[in-house]
Amino acid sequence: MRVLLLGSFEVWGADGLPVEIPGVRVRALLARLAMAAGRVVSAETLIDAIWAERPPAKGGNALQALVSRARRAIGAELVEGRAPGYRLVVDPVQVDLIRFEQLVAAGRESADLATLREAEGLWRGPALSDLRELRFAGEAAVRLDGLRLAATEQRLGLEIAAGHDVLDEVRGLAEAHPLAEPVHALLIRALYAGGRQVAALDAYEWVKERLADELGVDPSPELAELQLAILRQEPQRPRRRTNLRAQVTSFVGRAAEVAELAALLDTARLITMVGPGGAGKTRLAIEVAEQAAGAVWFVELAAVTDPAQVGSALLTTIGVREVGLLEQPSGDPVDRLAEFFARQQVVLVLDNCEHLVEAVADLADRLLGACPELHILATSREPLLIDGEHLHQVGPLAWPTETTAAPETFSAIRLFVERAKSVRPDFGCTADNTAEVIEICRRLDGLPLAIELAAARLRTFSVAQIAAKLDDRFALLDRGSRTADARHRTLRAVIEWSWAPLSESERALAMWLAVFPAGATLDAVADPDALTDLVDKSLVERHGERYRMLETIRSYAVERLAESGREQAVRAEHARYILRLAETSELELRTADQLTALARLDAERDNLSAALRFAVDTADADLGLRLVAALFWYWTLRGIHTERLRWTRAVLEVPGESSESLCAIRTVLDGLLRYETGAIEAGDVTARIEMGRPDSPGRTLLLVAPAFLENRDVTTWSSRTELSGWERGMALLLSAEDDTQLAEAKREFEAAGDRFGLSTTLRSIADYQLRRGEFRAAISGLSRAAEAIEQLGSAGDAAAAGAELATALARLGELDRAQSALTRAQQHAEQAGEPRTVAYVRLAAAELLLRQGERTAALRELDGIETGLARTPSGARVRLWCTAFRAQIAILDDDPITARRVLATADLDGAQAEDLAGQTHLHAALAVRVGDPTTAAHLVGVAAALLGTEDRRGYDNLLAPADRARELLGADAFAAAFDRTATLTPTAATEFLRSHVRQTSLRK
Repeated sequence: MRVLLLGSFEVWGADGLPVEIPGVRVRALLARLAMAAGRVVSAETLIDAIWAERPPAKGGNALQALVSRARRAIGAELVEGRAPGYRLVVDPVQVDLIRFEQLVAAGRESADLATLREAEGLWRGPALSDLRELRFAGEAAVRLDGLRLAATEQRLGLEIAAGHDVLDEVRGLAEAHPLAEPVHALLIRALYAGGRQVAALDAYEWVKERLADELGVDPSPELAELQLAILRQEPQRPRRRTNLRAQVTSFVGRAAEVAELAALLDTARLITMVGPGGAGKTRLAIEVAEQAAGAVWFVELAAVTDPAQVGSALLTTIGVREVGLLEQPSGDPVDRLAEFFARQQVVLVLDNCEHLVEAVADLADRLLGACPELHILATSREPLLIDGEHLHQVGPLAWPTETTAAPETFSAIRLFVERAKSVRPDFGCTADNTAEVIEICRRLDGLPLAIELAAARLRTFSVAQIAAKLDDRFALLDRGSRTADARHRTLRAVIEWSWAPLSESERALAMWLAVFPAGATLDAVADPDALTDLVDKSLVERHGERYRMLETIRSYAVERLAESGREQAVRAEHARYILRLAETSELELRTADQLTALARLDAERDNLSAALRFAVDTADADLGLRLVAALFWYWTLRGIHTERLRWTRAVLEVPGESSESLCAIRTVLDGLLRYETGAIEAGDVTARIEMGRPDSPGRTLLLVAPAFLENRDVTTWSSRTELSGWERGMALLLSAEDDTQLAEAKREFEAAGDRFGLSTTLRSIADYQLRRGEFRAAISGLSRAAEAIEQLGSAGDAAAAGAELATALARLGELDRAQSALTRAQQHAEQAGEPRTVAYVRLAAAELLLRQGERTAALRELDGIETGLARTPSGARVRLWCTAFRAQIAILDDDPITARRVLATADLDGAQAEDLAGQTHLHAALAVRVGDPTTAAHLVGVAAALLGTEDRRGYDNLLAPADRARELLGADAFAAAFDRTATLTPTAATEFLRSHVRQTSLRK
């Protein structure tokens, strides 16, 4: 049997013929049962659906009469009586409404065009069109219309992205929804995709005026950005996640290689491009990656010197935190990468792997084994030598063996000419210079980097002079060491030739910049004129506000620095410069300038590592301690856990005594390291910490580090009279026992401008407000918290704050605002890639679905959460709340047996008080359902004893156990029962709950 609700109500028998259903009320009965196909619908719900506000005096008898008529129409076996009501015995997929919901959920999650088309094809007209006068049908129809519109919007977006002409359909939809911005965005995109730019801009102006006239609002930022994209004539294609930079020079030659490698990358999981330095491996990898589908991440490993930091470098590049703010660390960076890439279609480009080949090989092997949709493209001077590796030798560009009439048909010659034109626009191959151009390319072995450097010399020399200088300068090219790589000799010769003409000041600056692996900003340069000369001579490149060398040139300059005898002094000066930068930035991290400071430290990260390495290598304990202390808060805000532990350990292992002023820093770092690595218990970390003067190094470390320890005692900080501003705010936040202290902390963070402190404090205050049922105040604070943490760029924390906001809005009944907040939280969670964060956001999604009446979808979401957290100890709290919502759904479905079974499975060991209170309220709701309001009142009192106040967080307001028990008992009896348990100690309250669980679990 099939039941059709997406249009007029129809029933089709197993023989494929329509079944006549007599009477509106019989059709209403079957329609309501079909909406819950296979599940029991209570008699009370059915009576309300059919008769609404005017139920018959003997509703049960009237319902039974309708059931009898329905059985006569479709077959007695298909309408089954089950306590406490009836169910329609039909496969849910045979109900078009349910099938539509399933297809939409699958299609929207996977962005599958065919699935969304199939879903829309089920509609025959307005849903439940002949039953809409009934309240349940009208409400269902409104919900279905909204779901259909959302599916249509996504499907049309995919159609446009695929190049399909759907303009007429989109135009009709826009006329039907004149104020729906997403629909008009589709219309604008469809017009622009069809080559009608002017019409697209006119469509934008029309909706802009309509919104202003009728609603008094401006277009959304998304719509405004679409207009700007059209004005810029940007191509209309789906944006993919990538950090590939747009190239500023043309790509010459190797077109066949690009096509071959792009095709191979579709099937091969690992391709390693091998070849000498300067052969063009990096640029070739970028061109191949540009052709790939899915996300593309480019990771430059040249500046990474420690094999242990490869995983951390990847996490930083793709913007994924190793650990949440003020959270205990777990796992290693490669495990985090595997979690992030597990279900994504990704191409990972690992550039310059040769000096880290073993570490990269291990990482690639682990990631490829854990992530079935991951493909890796590596560049190296030697293979990784792991299973499944495809090697591609990157050779030289081609040049003619003799003078030819068409020299620019050879890629080496074409590259030289194109790069030469960038410095001499009038340059070209002529009869007078073709022989010299060929000779230059031949003598440079067709290596792209060498050719580009030679072409750059046309600023000063003619082609003939360059060829002659090659003869003078590169005498070793024909007679070099038999054991040395010929291309390496060639490249070194080109760099040496570029180095020789430099003045002493230019060489000094080049050697200074060579100790900056991440490049440097202008304030690190004492001689700007010399810098200008180095840029002009293509030895230094400018990228935004930073100046850096190609890695090969930098390596050459480091060698020259070592030969000069000044390497130790220059590196010491570099370390002192970096220390000043780090300590200045650390202070700014507490202020409104923290975003600027974070960006600065991100850019300087490899320079910071170089300074730390110098401190360790030279056994300068004071320098190392000050650097680690200055970077502690940066590493914490960015979630860079592995690097923090590694450098802390390395600095503490430096032999010798540190200065007396740094003893407290050493003590705290030592205790923190031993605790975090499992060498001691948190309670064994004891030290008397004197914070010193306000300008003393390490004050943030000394203040915040205790928060990373369990069983910590930081209450004394809030009373320290010398603390003020940000420091006082942090001390109050870490030691607050009530929201009065948190309010003081909030004022300090607002005055300082610190987004992290403000966001964290607002979320803590909101927790107190929610316990008291102050939803409006909590929502206001959570909105500010989410905005502040988004500005900080912490995707995981932004996702958590957004989920909390969505949950609070949902419990208040503002479901549209809750959906908007949840959507943003989901985007942040996807970016963060942290399993616990994703689970937390999905829990908020499940609760919102529950409040939207989509209980089946909510259960599917809970299934997904529990599957994702399988065997994950850190997910215990989320799993506990999953049981709470499962029990709530069972109670709402009038299924106390299932509710009791679900609650009995909850693991209460080690649960926090607020989570135990949540379980207690669900047990109270179940007690009300089975007719035991006195026990329900006792349990509500137990929850209050656990929290120290009556629990008004609203997670159970669909059941309202306290209100229902009060109604059934009367106010006085309820108060007496409540007071009996509300005065229990937390320990006694916990035992009361456990005893109740044991007793109820024995019932059948």
